[in-house]
Amino acid sequence: MATIRRRIDGPQDFHEQKGGLAFRDTRSVPQQIGEILRSGFSSIGLVAMAGVSVSVPALTTAIVPLAVAFAGYVLTRPVTLPLRLPANAKGKDYGNPEPDPKRPGVEIPGKPSGDWLIGWDEATAQQVWLSGNDLTMHATLPGSTGSGKTQFIYSLLCNVLAQGGGFTIVDGKASNNLAFSVAAMARRWGREADLRYINMMVSAGDRKTNTWNPFSSVNAEGMTELLLTLFLPEDKKGGGGNSAHFRDRAEALIRGMSYVFVWVRDNLGIPIMSETIRTMFSDIVKLRDLYQDQIFTYYDADAGETRTVKLPPEFDRTLLNPIRDYVTETGGFSNTKSVGDQDKVREQHSYVVGGFGKTFTQMSSTLGHIFRCNIGDVDFRDIIFNRRILVVLLPSLENHPDTNAALGKAVITALRYALAAALGTSIEGEYQDRVVNRASSSKVPYPIVLDEVGQFATRGIDAMMALGREMNIFLLISFQEVGTLYATLGKDLTVPLLGNPKLKIFENIEDSGPTREWVEQSGGMMPVSVLPGFDSSNPLGVYADQQRADIRDVKRISWSDVQNLRQGQAIILFRGKRIYTRLFYAGIKPEGVNRVFPTVSAAPALETPISEEPATETDDVAQRLQEGRDRIEKADLRPLTGVLGDLYQRLGIVLNTEGTPLQDAQELLTLLFPDEPPADDKPFAKLFETLAPPSAQLPRTTEPLHPHLDKALLAELVAFETTLGQDERAAVETVTHALNLYARGKELA
Repeated sequence: MATIRRRIDGPQDFHEQKGGLAFRDTRSVPQQIGEILRSGFSSIGLVAMAGVSVSVPALTTAIVPLAVAFAGYVLTRPVTLPLRLPANAKGKDYGNPEPDPKRPGVEIPGKPSGDWLIGWDEATAQQVWLSGNDLTMHATLPGSTGSGKTQFIYSLLCNVLAQGGGFTIVDGKASNNLAFSVAAMARRWGREADLRYINMMVSAGDRKTNTWNPFSSVNAEGMTELLLTLFLPEDKKGGGGNSAHFRDRAEALIRGMSYVFVWVRDNLGIPIMSETIRTMFSDIVKLRDLYQDQIFTYYDADAGETRTVKLPPEFDRTLLNPIRDYVTETGGFSNTKSVGDQDKVREQHSYVVGGFGKTFTQMSSTLGHIFRCNIGDVDFRDIIFNRRILVVLLPSLENHPDTNAALGKAVITALRYALAAALGTSIEGEYQDRVVNRASSSKVPYPIVLDEVGQFATRGIDAMMALGREMNIFLLISFQEVGTLYATLGKDLTVPLLGNPKLKIFENIEDSGPTREWVEQSGGMMPVSVLPGFDSSNPLGVYADQQRADIRDVKRISWSDVQNLRQGQAIILFRGKRIYTRLFYAGIKPEGVNRVFPTVSAAPALETPISEEPATETDDVAQRLQEGRDRIEKADLRPLTGVLGDLYQRLGIVLNTEGTPLQDAQELLTLLFPDEPPADDKPFAKLFETLAPPSAQLPRTTEPLHPHLDKALLAELVAFETTLGQDERAAVETVTHALNLYARGKELA
């Protein structure tokens, strides 16, 4: 049956010059031999010499010195790996140069410092190690779906768990598989007690999570930025007219109230949460009561109701000036009228805070199981500085992109201000205390992994990268393609974000647009020797290559190589080096039962009135603690009685009188021995005056002798005791009892 063959005008596989066939190795012969001697093929030389010695024994005398010299060179050559030697290696690392302290401008080999296994170089089969200091220069991990990003992240984080550290991972696509995988990692290293979750997935109805109050520990500036991030996102800026006016008014209100919130939280112990902020912001009456009558309104999560408190006299009244200015500057406000009679004022205020409702609803209702708490389970400063493990799940499918981005930006902002303490708190004091031993000091950097960062990227990430080495953190940003970052941040902010990290790990990428452009620009160009072309050598049409090589500039990273990468393969760029790598795979398999363990929360205040009598000893102790009677004052101490009291009284007298140490001792001892002993007194002999005789020290017994014991031994021991003066009957009973104990002990043994 006749068929019509498809016409193909484009190039086919057999037309492609695969495997670098067009490139030429133009190194000299000594260079190629030196390269071979630095590889595993160096043993060929010794094998060849041994073969010659067997074939021609007469040459053995000449070959042995050469073999010894060759073996000495091979055994003493410096060992180098693609990046770093592992930290437990001996000798010097020629891949880790450091400045010579004695000769400026000269570098010497440093100590092996590799403690993070990245993978293996597929060209040389050598291990690829990096040090913690290298990772504080941050990393990017681009890769399309199925390229192996998640498994490599797990494997990389196993390095930090093996060194006793912790990490934070923020996942922009929110799969519960991440929670089970991290739990398996924590279980492997016994770190389940340090594991925390912020689970924002609610579509399935399961709301198991640790609680988080982002306003519980930040300072006033941090709270200001956090509130601005939540309520006035960056992408809303740029409007003019009335929109810009009301935005400026909202920012002024937020900045003024932040200092009041922090003072009330730190001095009155009132937790600040989204409900409290909404209570104060939503009603301008509450703001006027605050600056006029110093009445602060807050929401009590334990009682589930709104309460008020009068600010104490020590409250700094100047903190209320911005609140007073905001209220009085609201259009139409008059101090002579009640706010309820000023509809224009309430209307103007509603325009200012009207945009806050969406975020308040999200935090109070949809995610109220996370944010509605007085004291949360998660404190970012505790997480980072105590090296705990935090998993944040941001559901990109459940939430609107703007909502998901706002929540992610809130997490990033909270992380950023928690890290601010890592830069130190004072510029005065001892350098060792203020700088060297800061809260962030550790031999192991703290990794912060931002997976699918394009879903929640924000402006603060570049600042965290810029100060990462100083704060001893390692930022790893993972994404599928650059276009998502352009859409979230804009190109101007994406360029510094991608340009800062020193370590770039390219996995399989399919985006041939801006991602390909960024990858090829990151790799740069390199001059290579290439085959210029082919010439037809005979009439049969056989082509032979031209016997010369040209120098041309080509891209260091071939886009074809990037697209052909399989799962677990990557191209690594670090400090100008390009390594075709097989990534480390730790084999983390999520299995078993996972639990979300709440932390120990602060106990509520005691509700028992002080006037009631305590029912139990525990109630008595609790009441004393509540009343502050746990402190012991000097007046509460009772004087000692008896000889010890007399001794301390005499000691006070002795200390106030002058005398030699011997005289002081005699003064004190006269309390115990008031009468002088007679000259013929023998105190040591008195110890034995009331000593019980040996027969009285053992119990009386009439038991018969054990049948396995020798009666002749009994008679001999009885005779020995009677010779020492013991009564014969008592001696028989004593010896019989002792021998029976011995016999029973032997039976038990």
